[in-house]
Amino acid sequence: MQRIACFLLVIAFGFAPSTWAQPEPVRVRIKTGVSRVSLSGMNLRLVGHVNKFNKVAIPQTKQLQIARVSISGKGYWQIAEGGPASSQDVMSSEEALMIQGENLRQDATELPNKIVLQESADGQIDVIGVVPMEEYVFSVLASEMPLTWPMETLKAQAVAIRSYTEAILRDRQGRSFHVESSVLDQVYKKISRHENRALFEKAREAVRETEGIFLVKGPRVLKAFYHSDCGGQTVAAGSVWAQEKGNDAGVATDEGCPLNPMAQWRYRLPKARFVSLVKDFLGDIRSNSFRQVLGFMNLRSTNFKMRDQGEDVEFVGKGFGHGVGMCQWGSRALGLKKYSYQRILKHYYPLAGLKIISENN
Repeated sequence: MQRIACFLLVIAFGFAPSTWAQPEPVRVRIKTGVSRVSLSGMNLRLVGHVNKFNKVAIPQTKQLQIARVSISGKGYWQIAEGGPASSQDVMSSEEALMIQGENLRQDATELPNKIVLQESADGQIDVIGVVPMEEYVFSVLASEMPLTWPMETLKAQAVAIRSYTEAILRDRQGRSFHVESSVLDQVYKKISRHENRALFEKAREAVRETEGIFLVKGPRVLKAFYHSDCGGQTVAAGSVWAQEKGNDAGVATDEGCPLNPMAQWRYRLPKARFVSLVKDFLGDIRSNSFRQVLGFMNLRSTNFKMRDQGEDVEFVGKGFGHGVGMCQWGSRALGLKKYSYQRILKHYYPLAGLKIISENN
């Protein structure tokens, strides 16, 4: 973001420039528990490992087959170029492999241009993408929210994504990866093209026009939680995750949620099945951990009533998601009312402010 743009934002919205450094790249775990990684792409090269794969003179499609093997109790990467029939193995004892290239794919999954392969806790392989912050925000935005929704809603979502991610980078320093690519954190899929070019450019614009803008509470970037549908009332972070009480940024009442086709839901299961699932659960049934035990798509929110139905247990609820922070369907309704993204964010995070973080500060 240009310094002149930063200055104008300070004048217009009262943002305070920050002295924090430019956010580091996001390490996102794309796959885990993989026994063998089959990669294809252009100009494949192993970074930090001197071998023939570094010596590609012209763009060409390459294939790598990579496995984690143990020899005399020591772990090695077994790397083969091409298919199994023509492979010539290379062994590497490095703890992790970094691979770069263009049009990288693992089977049908499109990957970032830089990935790291790391041994997982169970001895398998984690595939970790290394993604620049703004590119990550763009891909999550296009994965998490319909791009046909109002532009100001998309901008609000972009700021929430960026803020959540920066807070996670702070909290998970020292780990091999920062975020999961699923609803356990934020849904990430690499977006390099879109069937509708206009929507693709719309998402790019939403990210570009909010670049470097974060939600903050006090001196820290806010872990800006968001969800699909609050059912009419958001809840404090500390009521869903006890360890997140410090990330409470206020609550909001929403009238736009009933527009969600999944706003009302029921889930019914046999008591015997219910008991087997929750027999080891210790905690509040209104927590997100309880939802995870029964399945996020089954118990769609923490806003529910539990009923005894003879041999079954039935849950009747409203909303979709944990209910903390920005409600996506509610933000859509506010965007349709011509709210600015700043006003949308203030609605959902009333105790937070906005701050610019720029490499020029």
